[in-house]
Amino acid sequence: MAGKNSHPVIKDVAACAGVSVSTVSRFLNNSPRLSEESKEKIARAIELLGYRPSSIARGLVNSRIKTIAILSTNTTLLGSAVAIEGIEDEARSQDYSVMITRLDGDTPEDLKRSVDLVLDLNPSGIVLLKYDDRAEIARRLIPENVPLVVIGGTPETMIDQVSLNEYEGGREITEYLLGLGHPTVHHLRIPIRSEGNSRTDGWEAALKARGVPVPQMLETTWRPQDARAIGEKLAADKSVSAIFAGNDEIAMGVIRGLTDHGVRVPEDVSVVGFDDHMLAQIWKPGITTMRQNFAQAGREAVKALLDRLQKPDVPSRTISVPGTLVRRESVTPYQPR
Repeated sequence: MAGKNSHPVIKDVAACAGVSVSTVSRFLNNSPRLSEESKEKIARAIELLGYRPSSIARGLVNSRIKTIAILSTNTTLLGSAVAIEGIEDEARSQDYSVMITRLDGDTPEDLKRSVDLVLDLNPSGIVLLKYDDRAEIARRLIPENVPLVVIGGTPETMIDQVSLNEYEGGREITEYLLGLGHPTVHHLRIPIRSEGNSRTDGWEAALKARGVPVPQMLETTWRPQDARAIGEKLAADKSVSAIFAGNDEIAMGVIRGLTDHGVRVPEDVSVVGFDDHMLAQIWKPGITTMRQNFAQAGREAVKALLDRLQKPDVPSRTISVPGTLVRRESVTPYQPR
């Protein structure tokens, strides 16, 4: 019988129903050569075990294939694309293939369809990039018996998780700016979901620990164009001397909005990003940022998943992949505007 954290396979269904594997296979392929009694036994066993027949491997004795499924709400953003690359590299080195599924739609029903499409293929396990609200919903739609590792997001204790230490990174950036004499740090939050453990939480904690004013947090999208509009508004506020942007693309948009209105970076306003986008170094000015090792996070997720497949009963764990503060030209010590 399948263990608590493993996929039930066709052999498990056959054993539970008290029939042969070939009988279960005939049931799955809608064969007319089955008694009503056998059909009822197999149907009950499938429901009891939560078995999902593979659409590409029906009729095989063991329907699990050496494939790792990746679920992500966005595959083009830096953090997603590079993490996926790391997952693919590590999976290939372990002779596993990879399938990538984008979590489409905003409703639970839409997300359930995306998740079900993956589950129907019966992969060896799933790596979920848990970067936002939709990924959090998808996490709850994955059955407990499916091997799962998540990257990022709200900390969990019952599954394996790779942490990018975003809280620590947000706090370090804010403390760095305060250490340069800035009276406070303004923040543009991107749509990342991680309650109590995000880069935004680190920003707020650092300000409160220093006893300095906590400015109203500014919300933005993933679009640098929207951050540019926010930068244009902030240009008129002479109390703004330091800005912590949610990622480097947002930092680029803010810098453009500020400079459009004659505000110099960093002479008038210091700007810091997050992630270390490939353009951050050559941007003008070069963007100070928190370098995230997304590729390593992807590799660690695969290692944790394969370890879970081999040892399903070991306690779950969190693997930390800390970032590194990269100092460039977009920051300078405080001087009043």
